[in-house]
Amino acid sequence: MYGELPTSPVVFAACDSAYFIEHAPAFVYSADDAMHDVHIHVINPTPEVLSLAGVLTATTKMARLTLTYNDVDMFQEPFNGNNDKMRTFYACFRFIVAPEILQSAGKMLILDIDSIIMNKIEFPKKALGYFPREPLAGTQGWEQEGTRVAAGAVYYDISLMPAVKLVADHMVHMPLKWFADQIVLSRIFGDMDDKLFHHFDSQFMDWEFIEGTTIWTGKGPRKYDN
Repeated sequence: MYGELPTSPVVFAACDSAYFIEHAPAFVYSADDAMHDVHIHVINPTPEVLSLAGVLTATTKMARLTLTYNDVDMFQEPFNGNNDKMRTFYACFRFIVAPEILQSAGKMLILDIDSIIMNKIEFPKKALGYFPREPLAGTQGWEQEGTRVAAGAVYYDISLMPAVKLVADHMVHMPLKWFADQIVLSRIFGDMDDKLFHHFDSQFMDWEFIEGTTIWTGKGPRKYDN
């Protein structure tokens, strides 16, 4: 990993170059409006990414933007250019790299890069935060387990670094199959004392772009059509 680590609490996202170019400006500027420092990790950055990162860093007004990067050959094992495996890796990688970011930042709210921060975020007073929910109706097995947690908002405080490292270790060893990140969060957080957790809900993050919600996160066609 190379780049600049944050030295203050941050909202954090990780992505590939394509998602960075498409979504980072809205993510960064919305965080800037809400006065939150931002850290983004980009996998396989292109020259266009590095150029855009410089523009974003120079044009934020209230927030500090830091970025780190790493290079991965997506055409070798275990990916072999498989799109499903690659997108699963991208979803999991923010949790894999989180311990190193957290060690420097102290507190971090992990979000999807395609989120928009609509209001000032109050970081939880508890050491961990996540978004448990009822499994999606009609699902079973792997998919049902995966829909028990929304991975689009996870909060870490450095005081529970062992749990953060445990999540990262499990992410590394999971099959590269969609829902892997959500299943790890569900299994590890489900085995921990619930008193440690702050539970996010649909008033904090929603998929329907409701006025007053803190974070909007678009999924599927509504990301472009709504």
